[in-house]
Parts: sequence; C-alpha cells; structure tokens
Amino acid sequence: MKKTIIYIGFLLAFAGTAQAQEGLKGRITVNDVSLSVAGDSLRVQMDMDFSALHLPANRSVSLLPSLRMDTAIVRLPGVDVMGRRQYIQWQRNTGRSAMTQVIRRYNGTTQHLHYQTAVPIAERPGLVRLYLDEDSCGCLREVLADRNRLLAEQDFTPAVFTPHFVYVSPQAETRKTRHEKGAAYVDFPVNKTDIRPDYRGNRSELAKIENTINRIKGDADVSINHITIKGYASPEGSYANNSRLAEARTRSLVDYLKKEYPLDASLFRLDYEPEDWEGLRAYIAKGSLPEKDALLSLIDSGLEADAKERRLRTEYPEAYRTLLRDCFPALRHSDYVVAYTVRGFDVEEARKLIWKEPQKLSLQEMYAVAQTYGTGSKEYNEVFETAVRLFPDDEAANLNAANSAMQRNELDRAENYLKRAGDSGEALIARGILAYMKNDLEKAESYFRQAQQRGVKEADSNLDSLLRVKANKY
Repeated sequence: MKKTIIYIGFLLAFAGTAQAQEGLKGRITVNDVSLSVAGDSLRVQMDMDFSALHLPANRSVSLLPSLRMDTAIVRLPGVDVMGRRQYIQWQRNTGRSAMTQVIRRYNGTTQHLHYQTAVPIAERPGLVRLYLDEDSCGCLREVLADRNRLLAEQDFTPAVFTPHFVYVSPQAETRKTRHEKGAAYVDFPVNKTDIRPDYRGNRSELAKIENTINRIKGDADVSINHITIKGYASPEGSYANNSRLAEARTRSLVDYLKKEYPLDASLFRLDYEPEDWEGLRAYIAKGSLPEKDALLSLIDSGLEADAKERRLRTEYPEAYRTLLRDCFPALRHSDYVVAYTVRGFDVEEARKLIWKEPQKLSLQEMYAVAQTYGTGSKEYNEVFETAVRLFPDDEAANLNAANSAMQRNELDRAENYLKRAGDSGEALIARGILAYMKNDLEKAESYFRQAQQRGVKEADSNLDSLLRVKANKY
C-alpha cells in the first residue's frame, strides 16, 4: 500500500494527552490517547479495550485511525478485530495489507491492545487531530456507527515570543523654551571697538545674527525671551587690553542690534570672554603642530594668561606664528543665542507642524501625534525618530525610538538609543526584548524579571511569552 507522508515537522519534543474516550456503542473503549513529537517523528499511542465486545465468530471490526493536519490526511495502520472464523480465514489469506494489525477477539475475556505508531515529519506541524473511522465494508456497522470519531487533538504550533513594547508618554513641558545659536566673526580695526558694517566681511557676519532674530521675531507662534551676545578676544597681547576690547566690542554689537530692532532693551544680554583659551586648545588638539603635546601642557598649566601667552610666543615662536595666522582670527568671535518660548498646540496643529517645524513641538505633543498613526506605520516611526533627533538626551524619547527601531528590526540603532533610555522598568523591558531579538534568552529573562520587580505590568506578558519559548527550546 502506498504510504502517505505529510512533510510537516519540528525539532522539539512536545506531547499532549486526550481524555479517555466514551465506548463505541459501549463495546470498544479507547483510553490514554497521546500525540507527541520527538525529533522527526509524530508519535501516536492509545489503549484499545475490547473487553466489553462480544464478536460473532464470522464477524470483524475494522478500526482505521487517521491524522488530520490542515487539509492533509495521514492514514495510520488500522486494526482488525476478528471473530474466531474470520480470524482463521484471515490466517489463510496472505494478501492482507501489512498496514493493518489483526487480533482475534476472545469473547468474555479482558482484552487490550496498546496501539502505537510514528509518522515521519520534516517540519513542526500546527493543529493535529486524531480520528478513528470505521471500515467502509459495513461489517458490524452498529459497533462503529459514529464515523470520524475525534479521539484527540494537539496544537504543535511552535511557541513564538510576542513582544509587548512599552512606549512611554513624556512629561508635558510647563513652558516650551527653545533657542537658536551661532557665531559671528565681526571684524574690527586694530584696537577699535566701533561696529563698521562695511568693514571686510562684517556685512555677511552681521546678517547671521539679523537673520536669526528676524526669523524668530516674525513667527506668530513664538515670543523672544532674551538675546545674548558673548564676545571673545584672542590671546595675543595683554589680558587687560583683551578684556577691555572684548567687553567694548561686545557692547558695540549689542548697541548696534538695539538700534536695528525695536525690541525691549531688557531682552538683550551681554557677556564676554577676554581670551578664548578653550578655543585655542581645541584647535591645537585637533591639529598636527610638531610641538602639540608641549603646547597643550602649557595651555593646561596654572599660569596666568599673560605668562602663558608670553611663554607660548617666546618658547614656541614658529608655532605661535602659525597660530597667529591660522587660529587667532577665529578666536575673535561673537556667539549669539536667541532664546524664545513657543505656544502650545493641539493635536491637529501638531500633526501639521511635525513635518514642517517639529522644533516647535514638545515631546508630549509629538507623542500625541504618534498616537494618531497606526503603530509601526511609516509616519508613526518617523515621529519618534524626529523626537529623538530634537531631544537626543531625553530618556523617554530614546526609549520610544528604541522600541520603534526594534519593530523595524534595526537592532543596532535600537541598542544605541537604549544607552540613553535610563533605567526605568519600561527601559528594562525594551532591553529584554532586544536581548531576545539577539538570541540571548537568559539575559532577556533577567531583564523581564527586573522589570517585574519594578511593578511594570507588561513585564508579566513578556516573561510568560519568553518562558513558553524556552520550554520548547530546551
């Protein structure tokens, strides 16, 4: 007989047992039904009890078990229970199928058959049902009057970890304060402090500050809090003179801006740094001057500014000339910061701004926008990417961006975000999901248990899902 093999298989052992079956017309009872898988086999076991069956000598009962998996049917070896004469006739008939197990029924005795067989499989099956059918010959039909009797069913679908991502709603900002900043290199004639817009490149440098102020001043959604100008001088010359120049030149720039803009004078703030040694150090550290280490050591020393500049000029004359030409001009700059407050927006307004002017939105407003899109959608993910770009150090923004990245299977990106996501229970859950996605089930379990101890309810579902997978895996 042709053998039917359904190529469904799995790698892990899993067993299910059915309850004892009601006797077929009270004469044949099937007990201890078991479906299990191990290696590349699906195993079937059951106990057939014929003790209550009285079978005439010339009759037989054919029991035909089968497995149903989706639309496929696998016929299992059958069992023929025969009366005395039928059994004798069968013994003389050598043409009987090897797929059928034959037993003789001894009426009035206790008689059982432990049935077991195995079906080769290639991959893990899903839902498996075991049926017991009657032979189509119609012999002793009243014994097996119920065709296709279900004996057992077992779902062998592999346990799959279903992550429950926990997005967190950021805290609302009581006041949305933002700022824009830059640096302008306004040039002055030697020892002069007055602003000359047409001197060298001053026109374009002044425009940097003016454009920033104009853009913010003309926005109806914002109000300027203050404009800070901080001037710097380079280290050549005496500290006292540089201090005088830095303060006077910064004040001139502030006065110039006050005349240009009809703003409250109290909005302008002035600050200055006589000598930008920090900028000088950064330039040297990034460069390749021959005496780089010695120069950095001198800058980091506790010497006063004049003594430091004098040693730099006299002990390293060649480096000093290079710095005077290539670095010092850039140290004479005016940093500006325009701080402003943005009004609040409802969700519909925020939906429009997120794609045009996201810097106006708070994290909480961005989160509200994300909820209007389908979880995992392109727009949903882009909102969280925008949020973490604008708020790179915020723990909630990093956690939400990490969850979004994991849902896109961008694990490296998620890992980077989680470094700045803090140590909350929600962050522990995200780290656990990431550990699972990187096949570190033990670390994943550890994170979920820690989150569970923190009282985060989603830890339970993640842990339960993980433990089901581990039970199959090991």
